Parts: sequence; C-alpha cells; structure tokens
Amino acid sequence: MNTPDLGRPADDDLDRLARSAGRFLLRNSSEGTFDLQLTLREMGAAYDARIESFINMEGMTYVVTHADGHQRSGVVHAQPSLERLDLLTEFKFLTNRITGGALTASEAVKELEALEHRRPPFPLWARFVGVILFAAGFAPSVQANWHQVGDAVILGAVMAVVYLVGERHAVLRTILPLLASMAVAVVGFGLLDLRHAHGGPVLVMVPALFVMIPGDFLCAAAAEIAVGQFTVGTIRLVQSAFILLQLAAGVIIGAAITGAGTAALISSTTVNNLPWGITILAWIPFTLGMGLTFCARRADMGWLLFGVYVAWGVQLGVTWMMGDAAGTFAAATALSLAGVLFGRRPSRPPNLVIILGGVFVLTVGSMALRGITTLAGGDVIASFHDITTFSRVAGSLSLGLIVGTSLGMLMVKRHAPEVARTVAADR
Repeated sequence: MNTPDLGRPADDDLDRLARSAGRFLLRNSSEGTFDLQLTLREMGAAYDARIESFINMEGMTYVVTHADGHQRSGVVHAQPSLERLDLLTEFKFLTNRITGGALTASEAVKELEALEHRRPPFPLWARFVGVILFAAGFAPSVQANWHQVGDAVILGAVMAVVYLVGERHAVLRTILPLLASMAVAVVGFGLLDLRHAHGGPVLVMVPALFVMIPGDFLCAAAAEIAVGQFTVGTIRLVQSAFILLQLAAGVIIGAAITGAGTAALISSTTVNNLPWGITILAWIPFTLGMGLTFCARRADMGWLLFGVYVAWGVQLGVTWMMGDAAGTFAAATALSLAGVLFGRRPSRPPNLVIILGGVFVLTVGSMALRGITTLAGGDVIASFHDITTFSRVAGSLSLGLIVGTSLGMLMVKRHAPEVARTVAADR
C-alpha cells in the first residue's frame, strides 16, 4: 500500500526497519519460516519499496530496493527460539499498522525496538510453575495414572530449574537438552526409582522433557522441505536430530550415574486407571502451563486452549475410526485450517499462537526419543517399532499442516471482499 500522506521514508529508516524486522522474525522462527519473506515484502510495499530475503536458519540476507531503484543489502543473525508468544502477537498488530499506512518507517523502527525491550508478562516464579503445569497436564495423555502425574510434578520442577537457568546463559543453551535430560534422569532414577516404573522410565520422564523435545521442530523442518525451502528445512532437520540425540544421551548418562544402567531404559506395560474426565480436563493446566512458560498474553490463553482441544478432539475421533496416522493428519489439517481462518482478523493473535497448543498435542518427538533410548537398552524390535511409528505419524502431521494451511489460504483469497470488510471493522 502506498503512503503518500506520510511522505517518502528516509532510506536509512527503511533499511533499519528491514534489518530489525528481519532479525525479529528470524529469532522467532522456531516453528518455521513460512511467513518471513512475505511479511518483509508487505512491509516494503507499504513504503513503495521491495524487500527480498534469503533465509539460512540462523542467518538472513536481505535486499531493499527503494522507490528510485537503488538498492541496499544487509545480513542479520539470530538463533531461532520460542520464548515470548506475547511478542509474536504484538508484532502482528504492529505489522498491521505498518501495512495499513499508519506509521512512518522511523516510527515503525522505534515501536519495534520498544517491543523487543518489553518486559515479559509473567515473573520468573510464574514461568517456573508453568513448566510444572505443562508437564503435569501432559502426563495423563502419556499414561493415565496418579503415579505418572505425581512423578511429572517432581521431574517438571527439576526441568523448570535447568530450563530457566539455561535460558539466561547463552553458554549453556547449546548443551541445554543434554543437561536437562541428565538432571531429570538422575532425579528419576536416584530419587523416584523409575527403573521399575509402569511404562518404563523414559515414558515417565517424557512429560518433563516435553518442553524440550523438538517434535514441532521436526514437523516444521519436514513442512519447509515439502514447500521448497530446502536449505532452512534441512538445517532445521539436522538441528532437531541433534537435540533428540542430546536428550537421549542425557537420559543414558543419568542411568549410568545412578547405577540403573541402560537395561533399565526398556519400556514396559502401561497402566491407565484415571477417570476419563480427568484426562480431558488435564489439557487445561497443560495449556496454562504452556502459556506461562512461553509468555503468552493473558488474552491469548483461550486461543491456545482452543487449538489444544481442536487437535486432541479430532485426533481422538479419527484415530478411533481409521488409525493413528489418519487421526494425526485429520487433526493437523483441521488445526491449521482453523488457525488461518480465525487468525485472519487483525484483533486476534497470529496463526502460530492459535495452533501452537495443538501442535504440541500432536507432537510425536517423544516416540523418537523413546525409540533411541530403547535401542540403547538393547531392545531392537521395540526401538524399531517406535521409530517407524514416529516416522509415519510425523509425516502425517507435516502433510496435514501443509494441506490445512493451503486450504485456509485458498478460502481467504476466495472471500477477499469479506476479509477486507472484516479488517475495516476491526480498525
């Protein structure tokens, strides 16, 4: 959109905006880089310029072609993460104001810089509680018994300490999955004596480790490769595999330190005796914990919960009728479709925030982790079963996200006049 009433932006201001926005988008691209290039193009178009970018996971090269034809380029670096969902929502609101012609490039840069320095919506102790709720709320979906929930609370507290400390020290981030899983395993084997636990020790540890299991990274990598973003998708795939190996290595080291040995890592029969209603309601503390852990806005908590129940409900119903792969595909399709359609209003959070809870519900990274650790324990057949199940379901999840998003975008384009009226009404 042209903004003649605001005057032509100074070159330096537009270049700073491209650099700042690119760095922000790259740093918050742990769930995929699908919208990064389009967002930058829309920002450039608001000032009669064109911004093109080439993404390489932790780096991005951008070129700004100004209205008079001259070009400037730059490179930004940022490590993708998922720490502040509130910033994603506020960035969407800021982007809407930029593309709507409400801000000069200089004003946009100042607002973006102020946004990045905004304090988190929750204190550190609330995020500590959030990690525990995240683990405890997920536990019944892994193994529905009170022992699983109780162990998840204790191990979730261990994870919370390591996770929040490691998040504040850059030197620890590279090996944080290893340190976290090792601490959880040491407490699990040493204090809780999980070597004889129902379902096996790794299954009991999964809820606490879930905050770091890169199942969503793996799905994002597969989706990026599927849509032609081969470079960033391949790098993300390798990074996800590296995180999984660190998590598995930490569990193995913890078993060795406590004397449990790798033989204790083999899975056993699960026990499910919790009332069905508790399993259903457990997704509420899970969602609250996720919102606290990743600093979602209070106003967005309901949307997180919406995504959780859409994914869980569709997956449960279709899996019962057609199997786990079909259930995951249908749930991912419904979730991503809902995210596009409900997230199109300027007043609502972005698509990622709406679907994130559901993506966590459908995440299958725990299968891969259990397969690796079971292989270390010597049960090759069970390990092969877990890994093949992971591959099948992960493929269904990635395909479902692509199909749902594509259908959503097609529906939005076909109803463009209606969307335009909705945008005008929200303003």
